[in-house]
Amino acid sequence: MNVPPGESTTASCPGKAMGLARLVVDGGAAAETFSAAERHKIAVGLILFSGITMAGMMTALKLASGQMSLWQVMVIRAGLAALIVLPVFRLARIPVLPTQGGLIRLYALRVALAAGGITCWIYSIAYLPLGVASALSFSKGLFVLWLAALFLGERITSVKVLTTLVGFCGVLLVLDPSGGGSVAAGVAGILGALFGALLTVVIKRMSATEPTIRMMFFPLCGITVLFAVPAIMTWQPLAPSAIGPIAAMVVLGMLSQWCFISAYRLGEVSALAPVEYSRLIMAVLAGYIAFGELPTALGIAGMLLIVGASYAVLRHGAAPPIDADKA
Repeated sequence: MNVPPGESTTASCPGKAMGLARLVVDGGAAAETFSAAERHKIAVGLILFSGITMAGMMTALKLASGQMSLWQVMVIRAGLAALIVLPVFRLARIPVLPTQGGLIRLYALRVALAAGGITCWIYSIAYLPLGVASALSFSKGLFVLWLAALFLGERITSVKVLTTLVGFCGVLLVLDPSGGGSVAAGVAGILGALFGALLTVVIKRMSATEPTIRMMFFPLCGITVLFAVPAIMTWQPLAPSAIGPIAAMVVLGMLSQWCFISAYRLGEVSALAPVEYSRLIMAVLAGYIAFGELPTALGIAGMLLIVGASYAVLRHGAAPPIDADKA
């Protein structure tokens, strides 16, 4: 088969591979290597991989928290991750501090939202059944849909509304109505989801100009500083058996966050939000493999709804290529 020069599929593959490599390191202009439809599919894939690594991180965190306080776990995870990330600035020749003054305020907001979300998450886990607290966090999708329209000017299509509502109904089915728990902890879980939704919108806005590495670094430093005092007050000596879970928690947590930020650099917030429901499936699988936890019949029905919503977003959630390219 004769193929004109410059139009061969083999010639385009190295360019796509190089674009993916650049996207992993930073993003930015590398995203323009791909069409709007390709960017959407890559973003969905990154969200799914982020869910897998997040499930692994949660498993490692649960194992580590059995041997030390949760505050200590969070400070160790954030502090070690920040130290690992720091040399990348020099290797990639990226300044540690942002050059625009307005970005400092956005970074401060990002740190505050991350700290608030984690605090609510810790409180809800402490006073609610773990499954209930985890499921409450997925109400973030409903907040994201409207916040993206309000602050980012994204369109709310019928597909996005339907898939988000279907996915959230799946989350409600996963909840155990007889699980109990305090009202305050339930409110904390909802507030944590709101913090997470606001954080998603902030990440989307910052990702237009800021490198992924910097968006990861500052929240890690902020969380380490803010949680240092309660961690010191509850500090316990590290047992040798905790080293493995801590290492897995740090590495998998970094991979998950990196994929999450890169995904929202490529795709629309409201289109990707329902895909995040797949993280619940992966968390349940990790719980079964690591701890022998089995879902109920309602839980299985909810998972099917979540998978269906995620599949609908993959097929119909992308913006039309012409409009996306003009943007």
